[in-house]
Amino acid sequence: MDQYQRTAEEAIAIFHQATDANNQTATHQGNIIQLDGTTADDVFLTGDLHGNAANFRTIVARADLDRHSKRHLVFQEICHGGEAYPNGGGCRSHEVLTNVAEMKLLYPDRVHHIMSNHELAELTEYPIQKSRQLLNLSFAWGLKYCYGRKAEEVRLAMLGYLETCPLAVRLGQSVFFSHSIPDGLDQLGRPFDETIFYRSLDPSSDFLREGSVYRLVWGRDYRQRNADLFAKIVGTEILVCGHDPCLEGCKFPNSRQAVIDCCGPAACCMLIPMREPVAQWNYRTFVFPLNR
Repeated sequence: MDQYQRTAEEAIAIFHQATDANNQTATHQGNIIQLDGTTADDVFLTGDLHGNAANFRTIVARADLDRHSKRHLVFQEICHGGEAYPNGGGCRSHEVLTNVAEMKLLYPDRVHHIMSNHELAELTEYPIQKSRQLLNLSFAWGLKYCYGRKAEEVRLAMLGYLETCPLAVRLGQSVFFSHSIPDGLDQLGRPFDETIFYRSLDPSSDFLREGSVYRLVWGRDYRQRNADLFAKIVGTEILVCGHDPCLEGCKFPNSRQAVIDCCGPAACCMLIPMREPVAQWNYRTFVFPLNR
């Protein structure tokens, strides 16, 4: 998988085939990947990558899916960040995104890529600015630099793939892995529609600001009460998320939530065993540093 040497036609084919693979994943129930001890020995959870190609390669090597035939690997937040093309040519994170889509083709029932806020921003053309740079524009420049007149065709194939990404992965009845959790679940007048996990999604409402998919991937409410309410909604004990940058690679903002990050040198992942339920007292022991 050489992320630097693909033609536009190759990238388009990868995204189209990965779209089909998303739709045909055996454990895909509604908009959730449902795993248990019969479908997985363990599950390798990763944090935000943001175009970090080196960490992507390390994740693939550490997961070693060929040797572990019942291991699942879950990605999140690939877009925006990492290396840039020379002379202001834009962001190269689309190359890592193509690699993730190709991983889905290689292991269609064991590799999953959940929806994240930066991927949703590409789907909805929602502008994100960071360090005085408009990330969506840099991403578009990167596609143009790489694919020239074919850039728009690649982008449309990419968006088709992103639109089919699941919202979450449920590990038995113990762990729920989503990019974030909605904020303000105890606020009157802001109901969260949990049916997004089970029904067809409506991009014209669910994806837009205050829509339930938007709230799911953009939330940064780490209060204990908010985490408890979301755990009750989705019927789980432990919540694992990304979304929030962690210089130390992970953090535990309340008693039932872990936040992991894979875009920096201190990247952390989790390897969750599926043979027995994960309890609140021991889930932190499954976090490990990626680059050691």
